Amino acid sequence: MELYAKPIVTTEEDGTIHIDVRTITPDYIDTRLAELAVFKQINYNLEEVVSAVQNSPSTEETKKHLKTNLGIGSAEADFLLDLTFEEMAYYFQKENCETEIQRWKGLEELLSAQ
Repeated sequence: MELYAKPIVTTEEDGTIHIDVRTITPDYIDTRLAELAVFKQINYNLEEVVSAVQNSPSTEETKKHLKTNLGIGSAEADFLLDLTFEEMAYYFQKENCETEIQRWKGLEELLSAQ
């Protein structure tokens, strides 16, 4: 059984419309849980991430800083750098992140019961 998320529709300034439909599979859930685990791994240290973004001259320097100072890998650094500031503000609040992890685990259990 495959579940589908609500499509994300965005319109570019030139009028181009993008529709992003993602299938939610067990592999997708595992990936999402691994991504969310990075917040706990870095002890919800939003200040360090924001400081790295603001003080590094390039994305590569920011990534290098995050990997070195927070002890994370490239994939985790890329994930953090792909977040919007609104997403950062939400997920760096421990209770929000833990709630989101529980939601994904619940969905994982639902899919495995099928």
